[in-house]
Amino acid sequence: MKVLLCLLSEQHVPNLLSVHHYKPDRLVLVETVAMQKRRAADNFQTALLVGGLDYRQRCDVELLEAEDNLDAIRAVLRRSFGRYPSAEWIANVTGGTKPMSIAAFEFFKATAGHIIYTNFSRPNVLMSLDSAKEEECPYKLSIKEFLSGYGFEFRKTDDKISQSEKRARSWAECSRIIAAQSSSQDLLHLSDDERKTARQKGWNVQPGQLNTQSLEVAAAIHSAFGFQGNGDTDSLHGQVDKYSVEFLTGGWLEVFFWDLLSRHAEALAIWDIRLGLDIGRPGDRTGNEFDVAFMHEFGLAILECKSGSQEHDSGGEILYKVEAVTRQFRALRVRSYLATTGTNIFDKHQNVKDSIKNRSSIYNCRILTADQIRLLANPDISVQAIRGVLFNSVDSR
Repeated sequence: MKVLLCLLSEQHVPNLLSVHHYKPDRLVLVETVAMQKRRAADNFQTALLVGGLDYRQRCDVELLEAEDNLDAIRAVLRRSFGRYPSAEWIANVTGGTKPMSIAAFEFFKATAGHIIYTNFSRPNVLMSLDSAKEEECPYKLSIKEFLSGYGFEFRKTDDKISQSEKRARSWAECSRIIAAQSSSQDLLHLSDDERKTARQKGWNVQPGQLNTQSLEVAAAIHSAFGFQGNGDTDSLHGQVDKYSVEFLTGGWLEVFFWDLLSRHAEALAIWDIRLGLDIGRPGDRTGNEFDVAFMHEFGLAILECKSGSQEHDSGGEILYKVEAVTRQFRALRVRSYLATTGTNIFDKHQNVKDSIKNRSSIYNCRILTADQIRLLANPDISVQAIRGVLFNSVDSR
Protein backbone atom coordinates (compact mmCIF):
# COMPACT_ATOMS: atom_id res chain seq x y z
CA MET A 1 0.00 0.00 0.00
CA LYS A 2 1.23 3.47 -0.92
CA VAL A 3 0.55 6.39 1.43
CA LEU A 4 1.19 10.05 0.55
CA LEU A 5 1.50 12.64 3.31
CA CYS A 6 0.95 16.33 2.50
CA LEU A 7 1.49 19.36 4.74
CA LEU A 8 -1.36 21.74 3.98
CA SER A 9 -0.82 25.46 3.40
CA GLU A 10 -2.34 28.26 1.33
CA GLN A 11 -0.42 27.01 -1.71
CA HIS A 12 -2.25 23.82 -2.62
CA VAL A 13 -1.05 23.29 -6.21
CA PRO A 14 2.19 21.38 -5.37
CA ASN A 15 0.24 19.02 -3.10
CA LEU A 16 -2.53 18.50 -5.68
CA LEU A 17 -0.02 17.68 -8.39
CA SER A 18 1.78 15.17 -6.16
CA VAL A 19 -1.49 13.29 -5.55
CA HIS A 20 -2.23 13.16 -9.28
CA HIS A 21 1.31 12.01 -9.99
CA TYR A 22 1.65 9.24 -7.40
CA LYS A 23 -2.04 8.27 -7.05
CA PRO A 24 -1.53 6.78 -3.57
CA ASP A 25 -3.83 4.21 -2.03
CA ARG A 26 -4.29 6.46 1.00
CA LEU A 27 -3.76 10.14 1.70
CA VAL A 28 -2.69 11.80 4.95
CA LEU A 29 -3.23 15.55 5.27
CA VAL A 30 -1.61 17.42 8.14
CA GLU A 31 -3.76 20.48 8.84
CA THR A 32 -2.92 23.28 11.28
CA VAL A 33 -5.58 25.10 13.27
CA ALA A 34 -5.27 28.10 10.94
CA MET A 35 -5.74 25.88 7.89
CA GLN A 36 -8.69 24.13 9.53
CA LYS A 37 -10.45 27.49 9.92
CA ARG A 38 -10.02 27.97 6.18
CA ARG A 39 -11.36 24.46 5.50
CA ALA A 40 -8.09 23.60 3.75
CA ALA A 41 -8.47 19.81 3.98
CA ASP A 42 -12.10 19.90 2.81
CA ASN A 43 -11.25 22.21 -0.08
CA PHE A 44 -8.27 20.04 -1.00
CA GLN A 45 -10.41 16.92 -1.20
CA THR A 46 -13.02 18.80 -3.24
CA ALA A 47 -10.34 19.89 -5.70
CA LEU A 48 -9.21 16.29 -6.03
CA LEU A 49 -12.79 15.14 -6.60
CA VAL A 50 -13.27 17.79 -9.32
CA GLY A 51 -10.13 16.37 -10.95
CA GLY A 52 -11.49 12.83 -10.88
CA LEU A 53 -9.78 11.52 -7.72
CA ASP A 54 -12.05 10.55 -4.84
CA TYR A 55 -10.20 10.23 -1.53
CA ARG A 56 -13.13 10.93 0.77
CA GLN A 57 -13.00 7.39 2.17
CA ARG A 58 -9.23 7.04 1.85
CA CYS A 59 -8.01 10.16 3.60
CA ASP A 60 -6.84 10.80 7.18
CA VAL A 61 -6.82 14.44 8.28
CA GLU A 62 -4.44 15.05 11.18
CA LEU A 63 -5.00 18.23 13.19
CA LEU A 64 -1.80 19.94 14.32
CA GLU A 65 -2.49 22.36 17.15
CA ALA A 66 1.06 23.71 17.53
CA GLU A 67 2.47 24.28 14.06
CA ASP A 68 5.86 25.56 15.26
CA ASN A 69 6.41 23.02 18.03
CA LEU A 70 8.70 20.24 16.85
CA ASP A 71 7.58 17.78 19.52
CA ALA A 72 3.90 18.34 18.63
CA ILE A 73 4.67 17.90 14.94
CA ARG A 74 6.62 14.69 15.56
CA ALA A 75 3.73 13.33 17.62
CA VAL A 76 1.32 13.85 14.72
CA LEU A 77 3.75 12.17 12.31
CA ARG A 78 4.22 9.18 14.62
CA ARG A 79 0.46 8.78 15.01
CA SER A 80 -0.05 8.88 11.24
CA PHE A 81 2.79 6.47 10.54
CA GLY A 82 1.59 4.11 13.26
CA ARG A 83 -1.66 3.47 11.37
CA TYR A 84 0.16 2.11 8.32
CA PRO A 85 3.67 1.12 9.48
CA SER A 86 4.23 -1.40 6.69
CA ALA A 87 3.12 0.93 3.87
CA GLU A 88 5.32 2.60 1.29
CA TRP A 89 5.39 6.22 2.47
CA ILE A 90 5.88 9.35 0.38
CA ALA A 91 6.11 12.68 2.21
CA ASN A 92 5.59 15.95 0.37
CA VAL A 93 7.34 18.53 2.59
CA THR A 94 6.62 21.52 0.33
CA GLY A 95 3.78 22.99 2.39
CA GLY A 96 3.25 23.83 6.04
CA THR A 97 5.52 25.91 8.26
CA LYS A 98 9.30 25.53 8.22
CA PRO A 99 9.29 23.51 11.46
CA MET A 100 6.69 21.20 9.91
CA SER A 101 8.87 20.64 6.84
CA ILE A 102 11.99 20.05 8.95
CA ALA A 103 10.25 17.61 11.26
CA ALA A 104 8.68 15.69 8.37
CA PHE A 105 12.03 15.48 6.57
CA GLU A 106 13.81 14.15 9.66
CA PHE A 107 11.02 11.68 10.51
CA PHE A 108 10.71 10.10 7.08
CA LYS A 109 14.45 10.07 6.50
CA ALA A 110 14.74 7.94 9.65
CA THR A 111 11.91 5.61 8.50
CA ALA A 112 13.28 5.24 4.94
CA GLY A 113 10.32 7.07 3.44
CA HIS A 114 10.48 8.82 0.08
CA ILE A 115 10.71 12.60 0.64
CA ILE A 116 9.76 15.02 -2.11
CA TYR A 117 9.76 18.78 -2.50
CA THR A 118 8.67 21.19 -5.23
CA ASN A 119 9.91 24.69 -5.95
CA PHE A 120 7.04 27.17 -6.41
CA SER A 121 8.59 28.27 -9.72
CA ARG A 122 8.21 24.68 -10.99
CA PRO A 123 5.31 23.12 -9.07
CA ASN A 124 5.06 20.21 -11.49
CA VAL A 125 8.65 19.05 -10.90
CA LEU A 126 8.85 16.67 -7.93
CA MET A 127 12.35 16.64 -6.48
CA SER A 128 13.51 13.77 -4.28
CA LEU A 129 15.31 15.02 -1.18
CA ASP A 130 16.64 11.53 -0.48
CA SER A 131 18.27 11.30 -3.93
CA ALA A 132 19.06 13.46 -6.95
CA LYS A 133 16.03 12.20 -8.86
CA GLU A 134 13.43 14.54 -10.36
CA GLU A 135 10.04 13.57 -11.76
CA GLU A 136 7.82 15.79 -13.88
CA CYS A 137 4.07 15.56 -13.36
CA PRO A 138 2.27 15.83 -16.73
CA TYR A 139 -1.12 16.51 -15.18
CA LYS A 140 -2.67 19.91 -15.99
CA LEU A 141 -4.89 21.36 -13.28
CA SER A 142 -8.12 22.95 -14.54
CA ILE A 143 -9.38 26.33 -13.40
CA LYS A 144 -12.17 24.60 -11.48
CA GLU A 145 -9.66 22.45 -9.58
CA PHE A 146 -7.43 25.44 -8.86
CA LEU A 147 -10.32 27.48 -7.48
CA SER A 148 -11.87 24.58 -5.58
CA GLY A 149 -8.66 24.35 -3.58
CA TYR A 150 -9.37 27.88 -2.32
CA GLY A 151 -13.00 27.15 -1.52
CA PHE A 152 -14.56 28.69 -4.63
CA GLU A 153 -17.06 27.14 -7.04
CA PHE A 154 -18.45 27.80 -10.52
CA ARG A 155 -21.88 29.44 -10.38
CA LYS A 156 -22.63 28.55 -13.99
CA THR A 157 -23.10 24.94 -15.05
CA ASP A 158 -20.64 23.40 -17.50
CA ASP A 159 -23.48 23.20 -20.02
CA LYS A 160 -24.22 26.92 -19.75
CA ILE A 161 -20.54 27.78 -20.14
CA SER A 162 -20.30 25.51 -23.18
CA GLN A 163 -23.32 27.17 -24.78
CA SER A 164 -21.74 30.59 -24.27
CA GLU A 165 -18.47 29.43 -25.80
CA LYS A 166 -20.33 27.86 -28.74
CA ARG A 167 -21.96 31.23 -29.49
CA ALA A 168 -18.59 32.92 -29.15
CA ARG A 169 -17.02 30.51 -31.60
CA SER A 170 -19.56 31.51 -34.26
CA TRP A 171 -18.74 35.20 -33.67
CA ALA A 172 -14.96 34.81 -33.46
CA GLU A 173 -14.06 36.22 -36.87
CA CYS A 174 -16.44 39.12 -36.39
CA SER A 175 -14.78 39.91 -33.06
CA ARG A 176 -11.33 39.85 -34.67
CA ILE A 177 -12.39 42.33 -37.35
CA ILE A 178 -13.84 44.65 -34.70
CA ALA A 179 -10.68 44.26 -32.58
CA ALA A 180 -8.52 45.17 -35.58
CA GLN A 181 -10.24 48.55 -35.44
CA SER A 182 -10.46 48.78 -31.61
CA SER A 183 -12.23 52.11 -31.64
CA SER A 184 -12.80 53.91 -28.37
CA GLN A 185 -16.36 54.58 -29.54
CA ASP A 186 -19.21 52.31 -28.46
CA LEU A 187 -20.29 49.91 -31.18
CA LEU A 188 -23.99 50.04 -30.33
CA HIS A 189 -25.38 53.40 -29.20
CA LEU A 190 -27.77 52.89 -26.29
CA SER A 191 -28.61 54.92 -23.22
CA ASP A 192 -27.88 53.34 -19.84
CA ASP A 193 -31.54 52.34 -19.41
CA GLU A 194 -31.77 50.99 -22.95
CA ARG A 195 -28.56 49.04 -22.49
CA LYS A 196 -29.87 47.39 -19.31
CA THR A 197 -33.14 46.42 -20.99
CA ALA A 198 -31.44 45.20 -24.16
CA ARG A 199 -29.03 42.96 -22.22
CA GLN A 200 -32.00 41.34 -20.50
CA LYS A 201 -34.55 41.07 -23.33
CA GLY A 202 -32.79 41.77 -26.63
CA TRP A 203 -33.22 44.84 -28.83
CA ASN A 204 -34.66 46.05 -32.12
CA VAL A 205 -31.64 47.87 -33.56
CA GLN A 206 -32.56 50.89 -35.64
CA PRO A 207 -30.63 52.32 -38.62
CA GLY A 208 -27.83 54.53 -37.32
CA GLN A 209 -27.58 52.90 -33.88
CA LEU A 210 -24.60 50.80 -34.92
CA ASN A 211 -21.34 52.72 -35.05
CA THR A 212 -19.44 50.37 -37.34
CA GLN A 213 -17.11 53.07 -38.74
CA SER A 214 -15.85 50.88 -41.60
CA LEU A 215 -17.40 48.79 -44.34
CA GLU A 216 -15.39 45.76 -43.23
CA VAL A 217 -16.83 45.90 -39.70
CA ALA A 218 -20.32 46.54 -41.10
CA ALA A 219 -20.04 43.51 -43.36
CA ALA A 220 -18.79 41.31 -40.51
CA ILE A 221 -21.67 42.33 -38.23
CA HIS A 222 -24.18 41.96 -41.07
CA SER A 223 -22.96 38.41 -41.70
CA ALA A 224 -22.71 37.36 -38.02
CA PHE A 225 -26.10 38.62 -36.87
CA GLY A 226 -28.26 38.63 -39.99
CA PHE A 227 -29.10 42.33 -39.89
CA GLN A 228 -31.15 43.89 -42.64
CA GLY A 229 -29.76 46.71 -44.73
CA ASN A 230 -27.39 47.07 -47.62
CA GLY A 231 -24.24 46.48 -45.53
CA ASP A 232 -23.06 50.08 -45.27
CA THR A 233 -22.16 51.71 -41.97
CA ASP A 234 -25.53 53.37 -41.30
CA SER A 235 -28.28 51.14 -42.67
CA LEU A 236 -27.94 47.99 -40.57
CA HIS A 237 -31.01 47.22 -38.47
CA GLY A 238 -32.99 44.31 -37.06
CA GLN A 239 -34.00 42.35 -33.97
CA VAL A 240 -31.29 40.64 -31.94
CA ASP A 241 -31.39 38.58 -28.73
CA LYS A 242 -29.76 39.47 -25.41
CA TYR A 243 -26.63 37.50 -26.16
CA SER A 244 -26.08 39.41 -29.39
CA VAL A 245 -26.65 42.67 -27.52
CA GLU A 246 -24.02 41.68 -24.98
CA PHE A 247 -21.54 41.10 -27.81
CA LEU A 248 -22.37 44.40 -29.52
CA THR A 249 -22.15 46.39 -26.28
CA GLY A 250 -18.63 45.28 -25.41
CA GLY A 251 -18.63 41.49 -25.26
CA TRP A 252 -16.83 41.34 -28.59
CA LEU A 253 -13.54 42.09 -26.80
CA GLU A 254 -13.96 39.10 -24.48
CA VAL A 255 -14.83 36.87 -27.43
CA PHE A 256 -11.77 38.09 -29.33
CA PHE A 257 -9.33 37.23 -26.53
CA TRP A 258 -11.01 33.92 -25.73
CA ASP A 259 -10.74 32.87 -29.38
CA LEU A 260 -7.18 34.17 -29.80
CA LEU A 261 -5.96 32.30 -26.73
CA SER A 262 -7.89 29.14 -27.61
CA ARG A 263 -6.44 28.97 -31.12
CA HIS A 264 -2.86 29.39 -29.91
CA ALA A 265 -3.16 27.54 -26.61
CA GLU A 266 -0.63 24.80 -27.31
CA ALA A 267 2.00 27.16 -28.74
CA LEU A 268 1.55 29.57 -25.80
CA ALA A 269 1.70 26.71 -23.25
CA ILE A 270 -1.66 27.68 -21.76
CA TRP A 271 -4.74 25.55 -21.17
CA ASP A 272 -8.36 25.51 -20.01
CA ILE A 273 -9.27 28.86 -21.60
CA ARG A 274 -12.75 29.78 -20.38
CA LEU A 275 -15.18 32.59 -21.17
CA GLY A 276 -17.54 34.38 -18.79
CA LEU A 277 -16.99 32.44 -15.58
CA ASP A 278 -19.00 33.36 -12.48
CA ILE A 279 -17.09 32.43 -9.32
CA GLY A 280 -18.19 32.48 -5.68
CA ARG A 281 -17.99 30.71 -2.35
CA PRO A 282 -20.68 28.15 -1.50
CA GLY A 283 -23.50 29.89 0.35
CA ASP A 284 -22.40 33.43 -0.55
CA ARG A 285 -24.73 35.56 -2.63
CA THR A 286 -21.96 37.69 -4.08
CA GLY A 287 -19.45 36.47 -6.63
CA ASN A 288 -16.93 37.52 -9.23
CA GLU A 289 -17.12 37.40 -12.99
CA PHE A 290 -14.06 36.54 -15.05
CA ASP A 291 -14.36 37.84 -18.62
CA VAL A 292 -11.62 35.45 -19.79
CA ALA A 293 -9.58 33.07 -17.66
CA PHE A 294 -6.91 30.48 -18.40
CA MET A 295 -4.17 28.42 -16.78
CA HIS A 296 -0.52 29.28 -17.41
CA GLU A 297 2.52 27.81 -15.64
CA PHE A 298 0.16 26.06 -13.21
CA GLY A 299 -1.30 29.37 -12.11
CA LEU A 300 -4.52 31.21 -12.89
CA ALA A 301 -4.64 34.17 -15.28
CA ILE A 302 -7.64 36.51 -15.33
CA LEU A 303 -8.30 38.94 -18.17
CA GLU A 304 -10.73 41.83 -17.62
CA CYS A 305 -12.06 43.47 -20.81
CA LYS A 306 -13.25 47.06 -21.11
CA SER A 307 -14.36 48.45 -24.48
CA GLY A 308 -15.41 51.98 -25.36
CA SER A 309 -13.73 55.19 -24.20
CA GLN A 310 -14.18 54.50 -20.45
CA GLU A 311 -14.40 58.27 -19.94
CA HIS A 312 -16.35 57.72 -16.70
CA ASP A 313 -13.27 56.07 -15.16
CA SER A 314 -10.68 58.81 -15.48
CA GLY A 315 -8.69 57.51 -12.53
CA GLY A 316 -8.46 53.92 -13.71
CA GLU A 317 -10.54 52.62 -10.80
CA ILE A 318 -11.09 49.37 -12.68
CA LEU A 319 -7.61 48.35 -11.52
CA TYR A 320 -8.90 48.27 -7.94
CA LYS A 321 -11.60 45.83 -9.01
CA VAL A 322 -9.11 43.56 -10.76
CA GLU A 323 -6.83 43.60 -7.71
CA ALA A 324 -9.73 42.92 -5.32
CA VAL A 325 -10.62 39.80 -7.31
CA THR A 326 -7.11 38.35 -7.54
CA ARG A 327 -6.28 39.10 -3.90
CA GLN A 328 -9.03 36.75 -2.70
CA PHE A 329 -7.10 33.65 -3.69
CA ARG A 330 -3.99 34.39 -1.60
CA ALA A 331 -2.01 32.66 -4.33
CA LEU A 332 1.47 33.40 -5.60
CA ARG A 333 0.51 32.20 -9.05
CA VAL A 334 -2.39 34.44 -10.00
CA ARG A 335 -1.79 37.06 -12.66
CA SER A 336 -4.18 39.60 -14.09
CA TYR A 337 -4.66 41.57 -17.29
CA LEU A 338 -6.75 44.60 -18.20
CA ALA A 339 -7.51 44.85 -21.91
CA THR A 340 -9.05 48.21 -22.75
CA THR A 341 -9.83 50.37 -25.76
CA GLY A 342 -10.33 53.27 -23.37
CA THR A 343 -8.65 56.64 -23.74
CA ASN A 344 -8.93 57.25 -20.00
CA ILE A 345 -5.58 55.56 -19.30
CA PHE A 346 -3.58 58.05 -21.41
CA ASP A 347 -2.12 61.45 -20.58
CA LYS A 348 -2.15 64.44 -22.94
CA HIS A 349 0.91 63.01 -24.73
CA GLN A 350 -0.93 59.72 -25.41
CA ASN A 351 1.28 57.82 -23.01
CA VAL A 352 -0.12 55.61 -20.27
CA LYS A 353 -0.49 57.79 -17.18
CA ASP A 354 2.23 57.35 -14.58
CA SER A 355 -0.40 56.73 -11.91
CA ILE A 356 -1.86 53.89 -13.99
CA LYS A 357 1.60 52.43 -14.68
CA ASN A 358 2.57 52.51 -11.03
CA ARG A 359 -0.67 50.97 -9.82
CA SER A 360 -0.62 48.22 -12.43
CA SER A 361 2.99 47.42 -11.51
CA ILE A 362 2.11 47.17 -7.81
CA TYR A 363 -0.84 44.92 -8.62
CA ASN A 364 1.17 42.89 -11.17
CA CYS A 365 -1.58 43.62 -13.68
CA ARG A 366 -0.60 43.94 -17.33
CA ILE A 367 -2.49 46.61 -19.28
CA LEU A 368 -3.24 45.83 -22.93
CA THR A 369 -3.98 49.03 -24.85
CA ALA A 370 -5.96 49.54 -28.04
CA ASP A 371 -2.74 49.58 -30.08
CA GLN A 372 -1.78 46.18 -28.67
CA ILE A 373 -5.27 44.81 -29.25
CA ARG A 374 -5.08 45.92 -32.89
CA LEU A 375 -1.70 44.20 -33.18
CA LEU A 376 -3.07 40.97 -31.72
CA ALA A 377 -6.00 41.13 -34.17
CA ASN A 378 -3.69 41.02 -37.18
CA PRO A 379 -4.44 37.66 -38.85
CA ASP A 380 -0.76 37.28 -39.75
CA ILE A 381 0.63 37.87 -36.26
CA SER A 382 3.18 35.29 -35.09
CA VAL A 383 2.93 33.27 -31.92
CA GLN A 384 6.19 34.87 -30.81
CA ALA A 385 4.60 38.32 -31.07
CA ILE A 386 1.51 37.18 -29.13
CA ARG A 387 3.75 35.70 -26.46
CA GLY A 388 5.71 38.95 -26.26
CA VAL A 389 2.58 41.03 -25.70
CA LEU A 390 1.10 38.71 -23.09
CA PHE A 391 3.98 37.14 -21.20
CA ASN A 392 7.15 39.20 -21.30
CA SER A 393 8.19 41.21 -18.23
CA VAL A 394 5.44 43.47 -16.91
CA ASP A 395 7.96 46.28 -16.50
CA SER A 396 8.89 46.22 -20.20
CA ARG A 397 5.45 46.99 -21.57
